[in-house]
Amino acid sequence: MIRRLDSLSILLIATVFGASLMYSCAAKQAPREITVTVPADYSGEINLDPCSQGVPAQITLSAKGTGETAACPQPGETVSLTVIKGGTSYHISPDDVKIERAGDGLPVAILARVP
Repeated sequence: MIRRLDSLSILLIATVFGASLMYSCAAKQAPREITVTVPADYSGEINLDPCSQGVPAQITLSAKGTGETAACPQPGETVSLTVIKGGTSYHISPDDVKIERAGDGLPVAILARVP
């Protein structure tokens, strides 16, 4: 009888552990937020060079739509952008931001479109 309780206890512990492990793996991480200032007359592609060292937190885009960011999103991590254009700011959701990666998973470009 005591052995049966022990095996039921082990089964219960294993079930609780398995359920918590599945929940933690399924939990979605909040997207990384990057703020980008673009020229007032700019519309087109934003092309950010990620993992750059010694750059300010707020990015100012060049007239060609390029900039550098210290953000270095890991595989599975998403990015959202706050764009400041001519004194107005708006949000670009992670669904509209593309992260291009090298074969080893390191990000090589963060791309989005400014209307």
